Amino acid sequence: MHHLNRRTALTASAVLIGAPSLLSACGGGGSSNGGDPDGDLVIWFPGVNPAEQTFVNEVLIPAYTEASGRGATATFIDWPDMSTRLNAGFSAGTGPDIYGHGPAAVADLVGFGRVEPLDSYLEELDPSDVEDLQAGLDGGVVDEVHYMFPIAATGRQVIYNAAHFTEVGLDPDKPPTTFEGLKEAADALAVRDGDDLNRAGIVFNTEIAALQQAFSSMLWAHGGEMFSEDTTSVLFNSPEGVAALEWYVSLYQGDSPVDNGLGGTWNDLPPAQSPLITEDTSMTFVDPATATQIMAAAPELDLRIMDALSFEGFEPAAFGGAATGLMINPDSARKDAAWEFFTVFAGPELSSQYAEEVGNVPVRASAIDTEYVKSSPAIASAVENYDAFRPNPNVAGWTQMRDTLGKYLEQALNGQVSPAEALDTAAAEVETILAKNS
Repeated sequence: MHHLNRRTALTASAVLIGAPSLLSACGGGGSSNGGDPDGDLVIWFPGVNPAEQTFVNEVLIPAYTEASGRGATATFIDWPDMSTRLNAGFSAGTGPDIYGHGPAAVADLVGFGRVEPLDSYLEELDPSDVEDLQAGLDGGVVDEVHYMFPIAATGRQVIYNAAHFTEVGLDPDKPPTTFEGLKEAADALAVRDGDDLNRAGIVFNTEIAALQQAFSSMLWAHGGEMFSEDTTSVLFNSPEGVAALEWYVSLYQGDSPVDNGLGGTWNDLPPAQSPLITEDTSMTFVDPATATQIMAAAPELDLRIMDALSFEGFEPAAFGGAATGLMINPDSARKDAAWEFFTVFAGPELSSQYAEEVGNVPVRASAIDTEYVKSSPAIASAVENYDAFRPNPNVAGWTQMRDTLGKYLEQALNGQVSPAEALDTAAAEVETILAKNS
């Protein structure tokens, strides 16, 4: 079977807070940064994107200073180093007033008392603002309490080559709306030479975190849930979960597989080398930022975005919501000032400008009316599908659970175990992790 040539890459969403013993050693001794209530805010941003650094230093901080009369300094830390730096800062009492991270880290940070609750602050916002930000705010909820203020959003949708649809007699103006329809389209789009799949109907990223995100999308779209409402029991091995994974496995196994991408990822490849642009596939499942880059790299191709999918009889759903958020260090003596920084950042104009200059999906649903969103099909579709996007569960030990589940999903997709066996085995191990972190 023909396999795509890809390199494995670690994405920001896979970064987690490590060294739990160090975090647990951090008590409530105030940070040296937080000693002066009237001092400048100290902010640590995850990532070293030059466009983000320019926006924060030249636009955001001056706007905050004008609004508050207070200064602020920003330090930009590479994603793989963020957890280490936070652990060291928390342990030494020299952590920042505000720090950024991904939603996957929130529950562990909450468990170790390293993040300030935001609900009392959110009550000060106009309800319309809360509603406008709700999709992102949901990504920072642990035990019904908000802890993270979103600054960028994401989602997962299918991008497809409209010319390929026309080529095989499918209507590109009426793409699939269900996973069943997606599989039928992939069957029609696949180009085979004997046992070789010369052009895949669709490819999914198979990095471990991506496997879990894809399966969760299918699970939710089949009416299933990852955990019970109180997050004390595993539910992903339910009949809904098994049915969703059986569909996922059918892409790779059986008499007519439609995806030949097992064992590789393309996250870190230049957009021009995307299998969609090289025409090694007709469809792929990606985030909006990647879709935007792919479309920009091949303007000659008629590439389009599908709405979030459902299984027949269920509601559309897909992994998404907050991609990155900011949190307040509970040791800070400048918590009110930190909240004011959030409200300045989250204003409709600045949050939209930030998204445009950095290339993110805006966190406000109302951003659908901005020229930036209107001019980008992938970003616009993501905003339009906000209601269908769902974040991963915010439970302590989540990244370990995610990787455990991903390991067994990979086995099922490779035909080593049945979908039911994979999910039952994963559920037993995840239950142990849940109990350990409860």
